[in-house]
Amino acid sequence: MNKDRKLRLYYYLFDWANSPFSTIIITFIFSSYFVNAIAENKVVGTSLWGWTIALSGILISVIAPYFGLLADNKNKFAKQVIIIATFIISLLSILLWFSKPHSDFLIFTLFIIFISNTLFELSQVFYNSQLVYFKKDMPIGHFSGKAWAIGYLGGIFCLLLILFLFVLPEENFLHLQKDKFEHIRVCGPIVGIWYLFFSLPFLLKYQNQNLDYKTMQNSKSLSVTFKLLKKFLVSSENKNKIKFFIARMLYTDGLITLFSFGGIYASGTFGFSFTEIIYFGISLNITAALGAYFFGIIEDRIGIKKIIILSLLSLSIICILILITNNKYIFWVLGVSLGLFIGSVQSSSRTALINLAKGENLNGLFGIYAVSGKVTNFLGPFFVASFTAIFESQKAGMTPIIFFLILGMLLLSKTRF
Repeated sequence: MNKDRKLRLYYYLFDWANSPFSTIIITFIFSSYFVNAIAENKVVGTSLWGWTIALSGILISVIAPYFGLLADNKNKFAKQVIIIATFIISLLSILLWFSKPHSDFLIFTLFIIFISNTLFELSQVFYNSQLVYFKKDMPIGHFSGKAWAIGYLGGIFCLLLILFLFVLPEENFLHLQKDKFEHIRVCGPIVGIWYLFFSLPFLLKYQNQNLDYKTMQNSKSLSVTFKLLKKFLVSSENKNKIKFFIARMLYTDGLITLFSFGGIYASGTFGFSFTEIIYFGISLNITAALGAYFFGIIEDRIGIKKIIILSLLSLSIICILILITNNKYIFWVLGVSLGLFIGSVQSSSRTALINLAKGENLNGLFGIYAVSGKVTNFLGPFFVASFTAIFESQKAGMTPIIFFLILGMLLLSKTRF
């Protein structure tokens, strides 16, 4: 294997490493476990989980630009942050084993989710900025799509591991007790070990970027950094980038809400068991991997903008159909089909920013990119929690997702790539 292919493999492995965290902990298994076994009831559990993710997003919106801009000026800073974040996320995931099925462990669990999710999103700033370095001569859309696809495959394999070793067997080889939900709590240690082990090759090859970006050379303090951020926002040269950031802010709010409440909605509205949620998660990750990979190839031919708009339109239509149906099996088919377009939106959004950057400081822009995905992400969980409480229905709670997707799509249609 030549050097360039090895570098690409290392980048893919980090996606493979971190995908189980978002898939198993945030979206499907542990979120459902929290709502159904730790929280007082499903309505309270849904609200608390949503607010925890929202507060994490607010914190990211504050610190991500600063960390991103600082990384463009301070040698080894980005590498140090992503290494430390990876180790802490892994440790905290392992500690989720101690989140027992009782309300006494509610604050303990939410604290771990808050810290680990914040660090996870922060590490994505520096991971995404490495796309240009690791891709080498591969077309960027193809490379980004393949990386996302391999990440989804990592989520699939980790879910299968949990399913066949711990969930399906009546007696597993570790003798975990199902009445104490140990077969579910073991997800935390598995994800933590998986995350750390498969991240190592990428972390060792991480390339610090000292780009010669004159306006960033003197960013030595927090106040200076935010002055530079303000300068970026008011510059007429950046209007198109800002339009993209706002569009992404809206449709990502919809996507994040889907991720945060997918497993909760399946278990609460359609009565999915943990086993069914795992099967559902595996199926969704398969379609997401296919969508990220194949749309990544098509993206290089027909353009990023068309791919994202097509995907957002498809997601909006499918979400409407999901809210209409009361049939569990129709929901299953529609829910799994979401993956095709979720994968493509995530992959294409990343390459869209790199195309808009035109060689500028990627860490800084990806810091703002992180903000565009987080600055209003408390709105989705807030509306879900509020609508669920007011109407006492998870169906009603999920309706705001559609509006975020459509608004983001309409604004994106006015952005030039």
